[in-house]
Parts: sequence; C-alpha cells; structure tokens
Amino acid sequence: MNNLSVTKSNSLIDASYKLNVQAQKLVLACLGKVDSRGNAPKEMTLTALEFSELMGIDIKNAHRELYKASDTLFDAVILLRDEQEEVKLRWIQKGVKKLKGQGAITITWTDEVLKYISSLQSRFTTYKLRHIANLQSAHSIRLYELLMKFNATGERVIYVDDFRSALGISDKYPQFRDLNKWVIKPAVDELNQRSDLTINYETIKKGRTVAALSFEFKQSAQLKLDV
Repeated sequence: MNNLSVTKSNSLIDASYKLNVQAQKLVLACLGKVDSRGNAPKEMTLTALEFSELMGIDIKNAHRELYKASDTLFDAVILLRDEQEEVKLRWIQKGVKKLKGQGAITITWTDEVLKYISSLQSRFTTYKLRHIANLQSAHSIRLYELLMKFNATGERVIYVDDFRSALGISDKYPQFRDLNKWVIKPAVDELNQRSDLTINYETIKKGRTVAALSFEFKQSAQLKLDV
C-alpha cells in the first residue's frame, strides 16, 4: 500500500470549501506527490492508474472517476478567514487538461494555493494518504483533517459554526439534530471503521443550544479495513 504523505498548511486545513469525495481524493492524490518542504510544481499530472492505486478505486472505473472529479475542480472555491480578513481562492488556475490517450489529467495550481501546499516550514498538518483512501464520504475526509491538526494532543474542541464552515455546509442542517444525524455521526462512524483513528465526541452546550463539539481520538498502528 502507498506510503505517501499529504501536507497542508493549517490555514488550508481550517478553510471553508466543499468538494465531493472524488474531487477531494484527486486533490489529495496530487498533494501526495508534492514535497511540501520544497517548491511544488505548478503543473501536475495524475494518471488513472495512479488514482486507482492510491485511492483503492477499481481500475475499470478510474478513468471515469478521475475525469468526473476533475470537472468539478475548476469552479471550486476556498474561503480563508481570520480575524482581519476573508479571502477567496481557487484550487486551479485553468480548466483541467484531460490527456485521454494517456488516461491522465494535468492540473495547474493557482499561485495562491501553492503558498499553502509547498515550502512549508511551520504550522502545517501531515498525514498518510492511505489513511483516507478507503473513505467514501467527503465529510469524513474533512473531519479526519480537522482532527489530525491536533494529533499531538488527541483532542479538539470546535465550534459548531466553524465545523459547518470547514465542511462547506454553513447553509445546511440548521438544526443540530439533523447535522448530527446526517453529517457528524456518519463521519465519525466511518472514520472509526475505515481509518486509523478511533474517535469519541461529546457536545458542549450554551444554554439549550449545542455550541461546540469536543473530540477525543487516538491513532492505531494498523489501518482498519472493512469487515
């Protein structure tokens, strides 16, 4: 199984964006090929065979999944927020080039995104690509990243509004019970079943309203597989 690592700046980990699961896996497969300590190439090519091997996708479907994922990437927006400003970025500079004779695609990162995936010296999060390869939900992948930012402590408290924002669902599930039923619990269950994390979580209330989520998690040496 692959031993590639994904590294993102912490600002990108906590950013707000929404990509479907295959588009996320496309981005992460490309990041797995980047040396985050050096200068990442502005253009990157990923073959359907690589996509299949890195993400456990049936090779029969890999071409279709790769091209379909690439179609959503051009319009995808990243929203970075801090106390002073809010900035919108795009993942890629131009439409994805589909090399159909080679069963591959070429993407061109924007200059802004390159700052958050390469030449990183501090304030970044790293994890093994194989640990998210079996996940079937985009929400599960994003929760995994949000937790791995705090891997050193195995604990993270995150406001519910910030959680929604990070997953790109600020306009959905206004009732916490729905957010918990359709997003949080399924993501935690999938991570417990298919990733290297074992997770427990509790709610933190302000009055009668759930204001934050408190996660405790630990990594296991072995990757859990579907039974």
